[in-house]
Amino acid sequence: MNSYMIQVFENLIQTTIVCSLGICLLLFLKRYLFKNFSKKFNYYIWLVIVFRMLLFLFNYTIVYEVKESKSNNVVGNNITEITVPTDNNFMLYLAYLWIFVAIVIAVYTFVKYTKFKNLVVDVSYDIEDDDVNCLYKDLLKELKIKKKIELRGSDELISPAGMGLFKSYIFLPDYPYSKDELNWILRHELMHFKNKDLLIKFAVLFVKIIYWFNPLVYIMSNRVNIDCELCCDESVLNDCSLKEKKEYALALIKSIKLSKNYQSGILTTEFNKTNLEKRLDSIIKKKGRSGILIALILICISSITYIDVEKISFDNSNILRTIGILNNTKADLKEDGLSGRTRMYQDY
Repeated sequence: MNSYMIQVFENLIQTTIVCSLGICLLLFLKRYLFKNFSKKFNYYIWLVIVFRMLLFLFNYTIVYEVKESKSNNVVGNNITEITVPTDNNFMLYLAYLWIFVAIVIAVYTFVKYTKFKNLVVDVSYDIEDDDVNCLYKDLLKELKIKKKIELRGSDELISPAGMGLFKSYIFLPDYPYSKDELNWILRHELMHFKNKDLLIKFAVLFVKIIYWFNPLVYIMSNRVNIDCELCCDESVLNDCSLKEKKEYALALIKSIKLSKNYQSGILTTEFNKTNLEKRLDSIIKKKGRSGILIALILICISSITYIDVEKISFDNSNILRTIGILNNTKADLKEDGLSGRTRMYQDY
């Protein structure tokens, strides 16, 4: 059990080093190269690192042999093997500390999220406005969303929000939104569900729990949230006119004004989340390139990090000595066989 824990922890350290370099590289590329690509590409490219960090247990070892010759002859038959004891207690203590803190963070996060979700759901209420319900049903059909997502009003939240990975909800605060504003707000929240953004948020949360000691993971989590909202804006406004983009931007500005100084809950999607200036700039700009080829290249590079190469050295003198022993044994067997046949002929 202890050796397994040490192996798991070593895999974790190896993965966090490789992925930390990957995060830094991706941040650099996103700043200078990937800014010309679509928001969708800039969002989903994070999954290359997220999945690599989640699958840290799956490291494959390739063993190759290297023959080393020795010029010195081995004298004598007595070989003394010296074993140097390795003390793994320090690594074991670190491994248990890591898993203890990870469990504490996981339990705390789960309890906090469950309480928050139950509170919001319990105090929510049915929306009785027929126009809003009809608009919502039409959007579900238009976006081809078959999953059941309940639309409810909420006084607990002061910003439109989506919540729930399995049993999903969209909550609307009791504000005097116009029909056009509601159209963009609901379209935005439904697009989060269509893009599986909550599932990605859960995956990033697991990465934060597992790699709680790595500050770059928190930077990555923040950037993923920003790119998530930018990607959602881009998806909503796909093939929209400039006038429609302005309407969307005005709805976003109004939502942010109404929810000023509001601290959002965990694992939610919110219409006003992320800094306004960057989103407005993204809304007006044209859609960038898809970057599928670059994504495939990065995935291939990431797959290489699963492989660990191990070298095994063989001493030629030991190999030659082993071959000599085998040859002598073979000669003895032949000699025994011949003497046995001679005795058989004599008896005959």
